[in-house]
Amino acid sequence: MAAAAIKLLAKHGFAETSFQMIGDELGLSQSAVMYHFPSKDALMEELVRTIIRHNHATVDELFKLTDDAGERLLKYCVGNVTWAVRTRKQDAQVLILLYYMAGRGKQFSEMFDQMTAGGRQRILSHLLAGQREGMFHFKMEPAALAELLQHSLFGAMLYAAAAPDGSVKESELTAKWKKVIIALTDYDGQPIPPRK
Repeated sequence: MAAAAIKLLAKHGFAETSFQMIGDELGLSQSAVMYHFPSKDALMEELVRTIIRHNHATVDELFKLTDDAGERLLKYCVGNVTWAVRTRKQDAQVLILLYYMAGRGKQFSEMFDQMTAGGRQRILSHLLAGQREGMFHFKMEPAALAELLQHSLFGAMLYAAAAPDGSVKESELTAKWKKVIIALTDYDGQPIPPRK
């Protein structure tokens, strides 16, 4: 049901997408749809949970057991922007909508905060793993660095989802994000000797 709602939302917008339209798309009655989603806010919550699951599955598939923390962080950043480029006509539209709606109501603001807090935590886990592996040295507190990277990454994802076709070149993402990671962590693919 969420997939059909995302498709309709991407095509018609949140305000114009009705429970009747979702029901028609699925061959169900409006009341059957409303049984699962008693309000449009409840529908939006499920759509956000759905795209987060899709995003996590897509990005997590990129990791290999042999990747060091730097490679995992790089794949995490590139994977998220690539996801936004590739789903810009559907899933990423929900991301844009949530960003917009977060400024319009507490419920959506809290949903947005939870989503970004989860992203910060995932980034922080990569940063701390890199520190333990001797791959990273930080110029700021790891939590502050995770927040900075999360903000940068989310902005890149929004741009990738909203920019004209071809504006974000997937072939250039790895080189660009590698520069960001190196600048913030001193990562170069080799363990860094401890500072004296």
